[in-house]
Amino acid sequence: METNAKQRCDIIIPVWNHAAETATCVNSLKRYTSYPYRIVIVDNASNMETRKYFDSLKEESAGKVVIIRNLRNEGFIKAVNRGMRFSDAGYLCILNNDTEVKPGWLNEIIDIFRKNLDVGIVNPSSNTFCDVYSPAIKNFKGKYQELCGARAFAVVIKRKVVEKIGYLDEAFGMGYFDDVDYSKRAGKAGFKTVKARASFVYHTESASFSGIAEKNDIFLENEKKFIAKWGAQLRVAYILPSFDGEKGMDKISSAINRIAVLGHRAWIFTKQGNDMKPRLLDHEAIRFFYCPRILFGFFVFCKIWKRKKKKKLALILTNNGGIFRLFDFFKTMLAADVMRDSDFQSVEKKINELSWKI
Repeated sequence: METNAKQRCDIIIPVWNHAAETATCVNSLKRYTSYPYRIVIVDNASNMETRKYFDSLKEESAGKVVIIRNLRNEGFIKAVNRGMRFSDAGYLCILNNDTEVKPGWLNEIIDIFRKNLDVGIVNPSSNTFCDVYSPAIKNFKGKYQELCGARAFAVVIKRKVVEKIGYLDEAFGMGYFDDVDYSKRAGKAGFKTVKARASFVYHTESASFSGIAEKNDIFLENEKKFIAKWGAQLRVAYILPSFDGEKGMDKISSAINRIAVLGHRAWIFTKQGNDMKPRLLDHEAIRFFYCPRILFGFFVFCKIWKRKKKKKLALILTNNGGIFRLFDFFKTMLAADVMRDSDFQSVEKKINELSWKI
């Protein structure tokens, strides 16, 4: 690898038609990217309008743009892999052509890599994560949130990750779940996937799969493949009326962090006024629900019941005997297992069992 290539980021953009959207994406890159970069467009046999745009782009870009052409539409994953194989850069960015980057987006991501050696994959903040852009995000410079898995609409991967685990799994065909699968593989190799809080990329949701009639079928088929490979992601409710002192809080925090690191979602139900966030990871999988102190168990039950149809819980944990008895009585109605948290090894074993059962 050339010395200067180590410091460069190759921005791989798979494209199938959509010349106008691609131009908007590329123009935002030119305007707001100050870190050394090269654009690698992988053309999935686009129409004449889009090809003409590529030709004009290459002519005006003085070596900063490379066009790789496929003879037919190979799909998102194969296009990305072709770009990744071509790249010799120290950092590789996969970027959808329906995106617009914001000022300083890439510098912030590179800074996070350099200051956190265990981070291997970084997403920017985005409307895809329900984030809202504001220049005030610079106040979060250097901060990140851990993710269960990357979203490949805009994601930067450092070279060491590619050297260790290779490319996207082409078993996922046209796309969907390939990004989360890649994060899982990176996690097994010792790399975190995170979201940079002070970097932002706007994403026009679902435009990448527009025109593909079978996209819902593709999603469901790839979901099955992912679960067969990694098990299902579970939602685990942790009901905590109190924390039993400092040692109890340390134990509970460790258990919640472990649930998130395993790739499952932890919903924490506790009383209004309780605060344990400083002891927890900043992780997308951890969510708090604060309930009134009076009739606490009743309000928790109502919140869980209300979400039962759309967001089913697989397991309910608690550190309280009375809460355990209440939810154990209703476990058939809630269609969830109920456990005390006294032995977290048993809890982890149950989570693993349920993940592969679904």
